[in-house]
Amino acid sequence: MTLNKIAYSAFIAFMASLFTMVSVNALSSGERDEAADDELDAITLDELAEHDGAESCWKAIHGRVYDVTDYIPDHPTDEEIMLEWCGREATEGWDNKRPGVPHSPRADGMLEEYLVGRLVDEEGEPFESEAATEPSDTVSQDTDTDEARLSPVDDERLHRALLGLPLDGRYRGVFSDGGEMQVNVQFDLRDGRLSNVSYRHLAYRGVDYLALEEGDELYPVMVQHQQITERLEGEPVTRVFALYEPERMVDDIDGYSGATLRGNKVISAIRDALNRGVYSWP
Repeated sequence: MTLNKIAYSAFIAFMASLFTMVSVNALSSGERDEAADDELDAITLDELAEHDGAESCWKAIHGRVYDVTDYIPDHPTDEEIMLEWCGREATEGWDNKRPGVPHSPRADGMLEEYLVGRLVDEEGEPFESEAATEPSDTVSQDTDTDEARLSPVDDERLHRALLGLPLDGRYRGVFSDGGEMQVNVQFDLRDGRLSNVSYRHLAYRGVDYLALEEGDELYPVMVQHQQITERLEGEPVTRVFALYEPERMVDDIDGYSGATLRGNKVISAIRDALNRGVYSWP
């Protein structure tokens, strides 16, 4: 046997051994992960919801719960983006850092440092998020789709982006002041018109307006905010500027003035959403 044949045989044997080691390690790692999940503390959705602020921020991602409180000051984006997912099942946000773009493998590795438990349902069984079990509403990455094959001449989405026009899709935006999130809006845009306008968060000086009931002192202000969402439905997105004179958009309920409505904060949240870009595609 020549020297070259001996070297080649040794190389093949080495690669076969290496492949076997990698395969065994991958299988054993999977077994360790499953075993580790069983050993983690079980955390229900109700328990998760108790940690919904900057003082204690827990998130559930792909069935595991993470205490990311200490990381909030180091997160590269605005604090409100992190706080939006505190106390919640956050797989959707993690898998869509931008529409169709998940967090990086490096971020996945960093996340494990903050692992505190596993998410379970009321029966103590592993909780499966909708984001993990239902088809994604983000843009398909399959390059064989008709939409992906559109030429620059025909791609209307590209045209609108290049012209600085808002794209069709779902948007989310916030208004914060003094480190406190006051308004968090969500809406859909289709051909420049608003639909499905709603508040994910609406608060001021410790008052959660979305939790108010009829008869509460500030309930009329909450009703005024609801009127905003109702009267923006189907309107061009430019209609939001009417909120600088909120009396044009809402009724004066029980003597509450337009100033109490603080319509400019709602405008700021909507414009923040447009500046952030599409949250998810239709």
